Amino acid sequence: MTTPPTDETAPQPAWLREVSLALCAHPQVLLTGNVRDLYRLPDPERAGAVRFMGLVEALWSVARARGYAALLTYSSGVGVEIAAQLPDGGAAAAQAVLRDADVEPNRPLHLAQVRDLLGAVVDVPRRRAPGPPVALALVDAARLFTGELLSPEERLFLATADRLAYRATPVGSGYNTVFWVLDREHDLPSWFATGNHTLRITAIPEPDLAARLQTANDLVATLPGMPQDTDERWAVARRFAEASHGMRLRSMRDVVRLATAAGIPGPRVDDAVRAFRVGVPDNPWQSAGLRERLKTAQEELSHRVLGQPDAVRRVLDILARSATGLAGAHTGGRSKPRGVLFFAGPTGVGKTELAKALAALLFGDENAYLRFDMSEFAAEHTEARLIGAPPGFIGHDAGGELTNGIRQQPFRVVLFDEIEKAHPRLLDKFLQILDDGRLTDGRGGTVYFTEALIVFTTNLGIVIQDEDGKPKENVTAAQELPDIEQGVRRYIEVFFRHLLRRPELFNRVQQSIVVFDFLRPEVAVEIADRAIGRVAEAVHRTYGATLEFSDDARDELRKEATFDLSNGGRGIVAAIESILVNPLAREVFANPPAPGQTLRVAAIAEDGQNRELVME
Repeated sequence: MTTPPTDETAPQPAWLREVSLALCAHPQVLLTGNVRDLYRLPDPERAGAVRFMGLVEALWSVARARGYAALLTYSSGVGVEIAAQLPDGGAAAAQAVLRDADVEPNRPLHLAQVRDLLGAVVDVPRRRAPGPPVALALVDAARLFTGELLSPEERLFLATADRLAYRATPVGSGYNTVFWVLDREHDLPSWFATGNHTLRITAIPEPDLAARLQTANDLVATLPGMPQDTDERWAVARRFAEASHGMRLRSMRDVVRLATAAGIPGPRVDDAVRAFRVGVPDNPWQSAGLRERLKTAQEELSHRVLGQPDAVRRVLDILARSATGLAGAHTGGRSKPRGVLFFAGPTGVGKTELAKALAALLFGDENAYLRFDMSEFAAEHTEARLIGAPPGFIGHDAGGELTNGIRQQPFRVVLFDEIEKAHPRLLDKFLQILDDGRLTDGRGGTVYFTEALIVFTTNLGIVIQDEDGKPKENVTAAQELPDIEQGVRRYIEVFFRHLLRRPELFNRVQQSIVVFDFLRPEVAVEIADRAIGRVAEAVHRTYGATLEFSDDARDELRKEATFDLSNGGRGIVAAIESILVNPLAREVFANPPAPGQTLRVAAIAEDGQNRELVME
């Protein structure tokens, strides 16, 4: 749609037309899905002018058009209420129902009284005079039942409703109708909801883009600082509709209220949507400080993650796209995560370290970093750790580690380490995050990832299986980086498309793949020198002493620490610990140095399986 929407032919939505037809053929209608929203509907009382209505108003608009005399509603906290604007005789019909049930309006009722109310509406043999049909909406039907297991009184209530549905006879052009309003269909027992052939189940969908466009076009006029030009106002409305993907119309109205209260001008409606979702008015992604840090980030990140200049440059290009607001610009998607990175390469070359460095770079805090080792999520049931256990299971109220973490701090780097080890069922959750930028946790709450940077890491494509199922090297350190990248990318595609049979996941990440180089010998020596330097710093910090090495001792340390680079930087650090830290700890334990003393290592000798420092 490229032109502003109009209301000249605004029809009733399909679900409401379905309800209108159901009144003629079904004595009971079960409504599920988006039942708590506002609906943009033509008002017959205003010559068809479109306005926002709640569910009860929407139901009454079609019931009245079908000749119903009255609509009564019942909710646990309020009691019975009567819909407004009744036709002639409607008030008398509604009062007759209350009189037959022996209940008073606006007072909470016991379940037995609600059962009597149900009977007074539905049962034909009643004391009141025959006339047009009436309807009852149980607007919070699930809350009539208090636990997972039904009590005898609750079972009696549902059994009575079931019996009344089959006994119902037509009245006028329809039935005396009962509306059950539920967030989820399974809030009622399956034997009632799916086994009752007189019950019509209607799902109210979430608003689509067309509905959000119409709503946005209505609402943007009240945003502060709106441009006067019609095309510019329509462009703001379209951005509003696209940014509100996954939101309900009620929430869109509240976004406008938030923007007005916070002084966010209409052209920045995206910021108002983001603030509504994550509860944070400031936007670190658009801050001048981040732009300045990104300008000098190449040197800083290259200093922290050694030997990976190409990977760092590729990452910074993707981050610049996110910081400038161009992420997803080519697709029109505004609800996806701020950025997605897929780090692939040998073990120990800096993939995880770069993710940590990005948290400090983007948000000024290395703790703005949430890591999940996917080897711990290889079993199907571990999904509950991420999003929380479903209702009825132990730990349901605790929520999930992932959803809780993002809810508490939406501006985060989220690292899924060794993604290939996750259970295949979890891949559906990753798809939802990458496509919609949100997840629903076990408690039914929605968590938004629109301000997060998602990072996946993998060792795929380095060692693969041959025809006999034995491991073989797919790429080696003897190759140049372009050849390594080509081999790794090719295998990642094979893995997702053919081995996992999840090509859709590969399609989401293929443009975000960053291939890391093997650890080269000159870089390995620098890593070893840094590890040795950290040991010397620890000695000075703890004892006030200076740790020095002869040229021969330092060369020996470098040589042994970098002898095997198959484990990358971790292997080098582990070797320094074994060769230097362990014998040094033994030395300072036996002879604690005095402040200002110099400890000089002349050589490193072998002592069986251990090492011994030869001190000068």
